[in-house]
Amino acid sequence: MIDHVSIGTRRYADAVAFYRQALAPLGIELLRDTSQEAAFGTPERWAFFLYPVADGEPVAAKGMHIAFAAASRDQVAQVHASALAASATDIFTPRTRPDINETYFGAMFHDLDGHRIEVKTDAGS
Repeated sequence: MIDHVSIGTRRYADAVAFYRQALAPLGIELLRDTSQEAAFGTPERWAFFLYPVADGEPVAAKGMHIAFAAASRDQVAQVHASALAASATDIFTPRTRPDINETYFGAMFHDLDGHRIEVKTDAGS
């Protein structure tokens, strides 16, 4: 099992604000911001980190994406809407994906640096 994920950003302050807004419907909050590291999660579990990346350094890897678990389809839709309101670029809107499995419901978007971010649930409603 993966314990946590870290990604880089060229737009550190903007990315911190973006993820504060986009992940709020999941109960994920900003727990620490040192300007060299932003830690997101819950007080019990720090699971997602942002780090500034210098111009010219790679930020997003082709084919890589991060998926956040949601408790419901409504949460999936809320995260997707929050991300788009914070300037994300839509990849696919909240929907079922029977090609993945019969219970999958999810959405995907690009963040400000082009990382592919997914939010999904296997809950029926």
